[in-house]
Amino acid sequence: MTRVVVALGSNLGDRAANLSRALGELDRRGVKVTKWSSIWETAPVPADQPSYLNAAIVGETVLDPEPLLELLKAIERELGRQPGRRWGPREIDLDILFFGDERYESESLVIPHLRIAERGFVLAPLAEVLDGPLPVLGRSAKELLEEVGTDGIERTGLRLR
Repeated sequence: MTRVVVALGSNLGDRAANLSRALGELDRRGVKVTKWSSIWETAPVPADQPSYLNAAIVGETVLDPEPLLELLKAIERELGRQPGRRWGPREIDLDILFFGDERYESESLVIPHLRIAERGFVLAPLAEVLDGPLPVLGRSAKELLEEVGTDGIERTGLRLR
């Protein structure tokens, strides 16, 4: 089993339900979810779309990186995600942030996710589920979040479970 960290985001439809359904599907289909963050509301980037709800989970899987990516994409499609513009609005977005303590790179996937250190909407929930230095990056999510700042990022009272 390999420890994986996945970011979840939604800004269309019932955003909280979309996140919870994605969590349930991950748990049911190959990722044993062991820890999950609060749900955070974040300003969209780019700004011409609805606000996002974001969360992060830690889990364990026997899947390799590419089959895990295929599973995430299948869950996104099943939960209503339609092809659209890059960084556009979506019912659900699932990104592999970390896969064990290793780097992985292929034509379709780069782990750790390239922009983790720049994205407060990823770092805020990540800081809740991972203590200490992040794999490969060597710095904690909390430290990185302090540098990036928390403008437009707010913890909601909502929970994934």
